[in-house]
Amino acid sequence: DEVKPDGAVNEALQQVAFADKILLNKIDLVSKEDKDKLKTRLTTINKFATIIETEKSRAPLDRILGLNSFNMDSILQYDPNFFTEDESEKKVHNLELVQSVGVQFTGNLHAQWFNMFMMDLLKERAADLYRTKGLLSFHGQGDTKFVFQGVHEQINFGPAKEPWAADETRINKFVFIGKNLDKKELTKSLMECLYKEEA
Repeated sequence: DEVKPDGAVNEALQQVAFADKILLNKIDLVSKEDKDKLKTRLTTINKFATIIETEKSRAPLDRILGLNSFNMDSILQYDPNFFTEDESEKKVHNLELVQSVGVQFTGNLHAQWFNMFMMDLLKERAADLYRTKGLLSFHGQGDTKFVFQGVHEQINFGPAKEPWAADETRINKFVFIGKNLDKKELTKSLMECLYKEEA
């Protein structure tokens, strides 16, 4: 919560926003009330990060090493309503604070249109977009399911471990973590990337 001079980066805030896992060390030295307040604050910044409590820097290695950190299913396990939140029910947020936005819709994306949209978005909004993640279905790619994750303007993109199942609905899912995010505008722009059959 430290207030920084204009233009300065709050590194602690960004690190929490970027994290897949957060280690809380020395929990034996604080009250349960203080620990719970901190966990609530961390969850406000990044509701998807797993918080792991440790004492004397002894972290459970099986929970932090050798894991496939990018997993859209983990988001759905945390909050199955994340992608279907009604904008009218959401609390008003200070847009200067970090927020998480989820977008989902069915259909196949046009690869070129989606790539152009993401390149433009990251070029124009890299400072505001801390993390991006997605699960995608592209026209012409058969049953290949694609995933992407990014930090600022850097994105990793490729096939998922498992393909789309024969009876699986192809739902594209996107997560944006950052500042000044407009869910309606992001949804509209992403849906414009859907493949349309030529008449």
